[in-house]
Formats: sequence, C-alpha cells, structure tokens
Amino acid sequence: MTRAELYDLVWSKPMTEIARQYGIRDQHVAQACDAYEIARPRAGHWQRMEHGKPVETPALDNKNHSPETIIVIEPALGKPGRFHPGDYHDAAKRRAA
Repeated sequence: MTRAELYDLVWSKPMTEIARQYGIRDQHVAQACDAYEIARPRAGHWQRMEHGKPVETPALDNKNHSPETIIVIEPALGKPGRFHPGDYHDAAKRRAA
C-alpha cells in the first residue's frame, strides 16, 4: 500500500484490527508508521472517539517521504523470542572471534 493509504488506515481503525486484517502483528504496523514518519493515534484515541469526545488527527507530514511511497509490511520470520537454528552458529562464531 502507499504511505497515504497506510496513514488513512491507521487513522480509521485500531492497529490491532489492522494487524488482524492483514495477518501481521500490530508492532509491525507501528514500526512501518515510525519508519515512514506516519503519526499514529495516541493511547485512548479510540475510546475518546467512541464517547463522542474531540480528537485531533494530524496531517500526513510529507517533508521526507512522498505520500505515494510504497510500504510493504511483512511479518517477521519465526516467533519473537524463540531460538532459530542459525542463531546458534552465529553466536558461536562471534564468541570464537
């Protein structure tokens, strides 16, 4: 999706819903937003909207990235915090050096 599409998506529904929709983790969505300077809703944003309270939605800042920039969010391989077979060999090489 484009940077502008991700911005619209992030401000239209909670990241947990976005993550579920695309089969990724909400942290991956947050990391993509941070990497491409897309402002994210602050904590409590969706609750305030639900109760009809005013919320501020900042404009997409296009100083460093174009709105047409393509963003690909891919899930990390394996599970976070889990041992991966290649990790042992890499760690062993670092210790030997």
